[in-house]
Amino acid sequence: MRIALVIEKMDSTRGGRERSVAEIAAELARRGHDVTVLCQEGNLDLTGVKVLPLGFAGLSQPAKFAETVREFTQREKYDIVHATLPIPSANVYQPRGGTIPGQLEAKAKRLRPLGRIIRRTALPLNPKRRCELKMEKQIVADKSVMCLGVSQMVVEEFANHYGRRENVRLVYNGVEIPQVDEATRQTWRTQWRQKWYVGEKDIVFLAVAHNFALKGIDAAIKALVDFSSSEARLVIVGGGKTNRYLRLAGRCGVGERVVFEQVVENIFELYSAADAVVLLSWQDACSRVILEALRWSVPSLTTRFNGAAELLARGAGVVVDSPQDKTGIVAGMKKLSDTKKRMDMTDACRKTSDFASNTRQVDELEKIYNEIVER
Repeated sequence: MRIALVIEKMDSTRGGRERSVAEIAAELARRGHDVTVLCQEGNLDLTGVKVLPLGFAGLSQPAKFAETVREFTQREKYDIVHATLPIPSANVYQPRGGTIPGQLEAKAKRLRPLGRIIRRTALPLNPKRRCELKMEKQIVADKSVMCLGVSQMVVEEFANHYGRRENVRLVYNGVEIPQVDEATRQTWRTQWRQKWYVGEKDIVFLAVAHNFALKGIDAAIKALVDFSSSEARLVIVGGGKTNRYLRLAGRCGVGERVVFEQVVENIFELYSAADAVVLLSWQDACSRVILEALRWSVPSLTTRFNGAAELLARGAGVVVDSPQDKTGIVAGMKKLSDTKKRMDMTDACRKTSDFASNTRQVDELEKIYNEIVER
């Protein structure tokens, strides 16, 4: 089967959706499909996968990129055009970050009333976003297009914002993990915990994020104030600006308990060193961080605004109402610091691990692709 995967930028070091598309493409190619990744710009070396940058990056270029994709895919006669951004000529649309109205609604939640007014005023002035929204309305209006949600939360966004229920499927996000033995995991744990000056019995909460504001890093720091263990550490990993959060930790009196770590090549080393992952999202279609932690048997604390929370409902972590639910967050931290309760959640992670795999995800995508080709 000839398959084109369409994404804006293709650099698997950038973030979640790029890594997800790279993993899907590699697995499809491994199964014998002819796979091409079409992007505006990118550079990626994947065995058996062609990555074709088509240009047109910029604020006002999504329509030109969409038209180029349409012309290219029709000329090359792909069986499946699976787009992760609104490309009206695609036959599969899977917005890996959620629908555009869903994203805008989520960002408005964390703004004060004046900020919400400014955001509503600014949207019509943003040509790129306005164009993307117009194209998403167009592709979702086409009932022949298969719309995929990476979580039930996104499936509901299609219904709530567009009234679209027909030809909509749920395919949960999935992730790959490295295959290492327990001795290697223990070595990683010891090395990083020694660097952070924490003992084996001390609690380490790990937060992995690039957009600190969207992922509720301030809420995690504030919750640490009311968390009773003075030996606990909150380790924050990501490419965000840290100065504001360092000052916040200092004002809250927990500066010595908050550690900022640079992005590392192998995030699973840090998962090995952590006792729990904390991701207090304002919006996440289905966070890779939570899925990676789940597959690594590390329980998590997240919010109902994260589609991955649906998998934690099986006992693999704690879900709170929102980043503003400080009481719930502190209670969740206490639950995760209880050895027996944490071990029960770790066991639940192991039982759920296969469901969060990229293999299961691609199995489901293949079935959908075959349905489309047969139809």
